[in-house]
Amino acid sequence: MLKCSYISGKWQRNKYVGVSLVGKTLAVMGFGKVGSEVARRAKGLGMHVIAHDPYAPADRARAIGAELVSFDEAISTADFISLHMPLTPTTSKIFNDETFGKMKKGVRIINVARGGVIDEDALVRALVNGTVAQVLHLFLFNIVMLQIYFAYQN
Repeated sequence: MLKCSYISGKWQRNKYVGVSLVGKTLAVMGFGKVGSEVARRAKGLGMHVIAHDPYAPADRARAIGAELVSFDEAISTADFISLHMPLTPTTSKIFNDETFGKMKKGVRIINVARGGVIDEDALVRALVNGTVAQVLHLFLFNIVMLQIYFAYQN
């Protein structure tokens, strides 16, 4: 789509402008090694960082400049949500219709956790109704890429 509009001479630059991260709130869900590194980098980009992890020590979060909060506070105040939690019986489909309903309209989600933490049908509904503006869901991306790879191998 981007290439087509450029080639046709109908370049609509404003249609492809991103969003500034400065002053936005990032909720890091899962504050282990990867989550805490994401938080550190987000602070460097001028973001306010909150995190939810029932096992994370508060002093590690404070050292980075992040604030540990409840799950509900994290999802309801974030402009961006970055998922780094393990897939367990407790976290399976933890992002569902109910949790999407508590989020700010236009939230952006980056899922680098296990695929099962998001109810994908609920995610589609949240995308359609505008609750979720954008999502990078690596689990689904990897499955699609594998399907494409094997299709071209045959």
